[in-house]
Amino acid sequence: MLFPDSEEVLDKYKKIIEKEFGHHKGEILRYRIVKQAIKDFSNVSNNKEQIAEIMVFTVECGVDFTLSFGDIDQKFYHTIASIYEQALKHIVDNQLEDKFVGRWSKLGPIKREQGIYTSLLTGNCVQF
Repeated sequence: MLFPDSEEVLDKYKKIIEKEFGHHKGEILRYRIVKQAIKDFSNVSNNKEQIAEIMVFTVECGVDFTLSFGDIDQKFYHTIASIYEQALKHIVDNQLEDKFVGRWSKLGPIKREQGIYTSLLTGNCVQF
């Protein structure tokens, strides 16, 4: 069953993600659960903006986590950067840039040249 515009369903999956980032430094962050929540939400919603929302929300949680607890491990940064790249691609593919540009700037400036989006914060590039 698809839920095209359900804020309640979106909030349910955001709470799953938020709970994982609610752990304290030294506790295991279960990346699989974070990624699965995004995937599961994408399977029950056909609302492109809400799918982008859950990905951007996850990256914001990751940024807040590292700001609160300092340096994490390489797997953490790889996971967050991967979700960030997926979010950028999804946002651009679905022409949602105007809806998320303000939040992008909080995560790190994005530079676009010849169809290549580069996070100036992470150095990751996504080409469209």
